[in-house]
Amino acid sequence: MVILRSRTGLEGTGQDPRGRSHQSGVQSCVAARRHHHPFFEVLIGRVGRRARTATLLLFLGGVAGCASASHATPGPADPSTGSAETASAQPAPAVFTAEQAQRGQRVFSTVCSVCHGRNEFRGPIFAFTWMAEPVGHLFEHISTNMPQDRPGSLSAEEYAAIVAYFLQLNGRQAGDSELPADAELLGRRRW
Repeated sequence: MVILRSRTGLEGTGQDPRGRSHQSGVQSCVAARRHHHPFFEVLIGRVGRRARTATLLLFLGGVAGCASASHATPGPADPSTGSAETASAQPAPAVFTAEQAQRGQRVFSTVCSVCHGRNEFRGPIFAFTWMAEPVGHLFEHISTNMPQDRPGSLSAEEYAAIVAYFLQLNGRQAGDSELPADAELLGRRRW
């Protein structure tokens, strides 16, 4: 037989020294859980958020791993094709100047930051969305759709400068030539 101790030390009487009924410690804990005590709701809420965050990070990591694994890796060169053809099949890295990225930052601050924060254009979600695509796809998207209230209202050079700014935000180093303001030319450039 198990004897439960109450908070008052009286076992089995069901009453405290003044004659009022009481619950054992176990019974009060069960009652608190049954009535969703705020402590338990906070604890469960925190665990839930952490679990959701961990699940999201695992999902994004898995998707990013699948995306990088799905790209065909170049095999050995085919001897029947020339090396010039092989080199031209590889997209060239996107090159921009520091001045172009600074112009892009100014345009972004003036026009784009009304709706967008700069952190929106760097980090894992941005990388997952855009970095597997040629730079020209982002250029074409923003020059066709942005700013939302007047799409296409900036010059091609301003859109290219914004893309250069995004490249810089994502850790790319400036070079000695500007990013071209042409979607077709940028379509052959990689991040």
